[in-house]
Amino acid sequence: MGHYNHTNTHGISLAMAVFLLYDDYDYDDRPNAISATTLMRPLRQLVLSQQNKELLKTVDISDLVASCMGSAIHDRCERAWKSRENVARALKLFGASDAAIETVVINPTKPLLEGQIPVYVEQRTEVEVDGYIITGKYDIVLDGVVNDYKTGSVWGYIYSSNAKDYTEQGSIYKFLNPDKITGDYINIQSIFTDWSKAKARQDPKSYPQLRVLTKAYPIWGTEETEHWIKCKLEAYTQLATAPQEMLPECTDEELWASKNVYKYYKNPAKTLKSTSNFDTMDEAIVRKHADGNVGVIKTRPGEVRRCVYCPVEGVCEQARKLEQEGRLNL
Repeated sequence: MGHYNHTNTHGISLAMAVFLLYDDYDYDDRPNAISATTLMRPLRQLVLSQQNKELLKTVDISDLVASCMGSAIHDRCERAWKSRENVARALKLFGASDAAIETVVINPTKPLLEGQIPVYVEQRTEVEVDGYIITGKYDIVLDGVVNDYKTGSVWGYIYSSNAKDYTEQGSIYKFLNPDKITGDYINIQSIFTDWSKAKARQDPKSYPQLRVLTKAYPIWGTEETEHWIKCKLEAYTQLATAPQEMLPECTDEELWASKNVYKYYKNPAKTLKSTSNFDTMDEAIVRKHADGNVGVIKTRPGEVRRCVYCPVEGVCEQARKLEQEGRLNL
């Protein structure tokens, strides 16, 4: 999928391989075009990708399952909303009358008549900013609110690990479509791939009670978004030809890094299993003092996960350093 070399080290069947390799994404190869999702990437990745366009990352097809599931769901979303019969069935579940249903117009191409309610589905738009063409393709805009379907982990939802990305994505979509997107939030329509009914029963407070869930995230105004885009493009332009040692390193947040774990061992001679684990060094030191300073504390560095999916990981010096530190396992 995309610009990659592929392997099949696990001997996945031909029937499954054909499914996993299929990619109908509408890539834009114009040299000055940058998609919303690309613009959200770390600056280091943006520059290295530009400098190493010929580089093809090797990906095993077994690692394409998650992206294929996401693509399949987005395809179903588009087809579902373009079926008037299906939309009508759904609206009736919400108590809409036949007359009200007739006012809903999917992807209108003509000026709206009085009383018509537009729904915009899977439309790509673009805006020129400082010599670059910023493009984006939203999933659905309902009553001025942009909605995006996401497949992913329950824990990503519980810990809001992607909240910043959702705000940025919704904000760029609004910047590109100010006439259609008027709301000040984006609805993330989550479909959990690892949801457990048993865990939902055990933890009704924090664990999602359904496999699907809608959550709103705030988005910026168009002026604030334009400023953010211009600043990102300016930094990207200035560093476009810079040597790698001058590029800013990806932050722990950008690397999807877990937190350091401070492991306390009461008996320094037995370090196969820690006595206690702590989120901060101070907490570990307090425990050590309470035991008469006989124990030892070892830091397990937070593990980074984004490099695994980065197309320029193979040439990135920061990735090599993270490997040496034991924070990156490829």
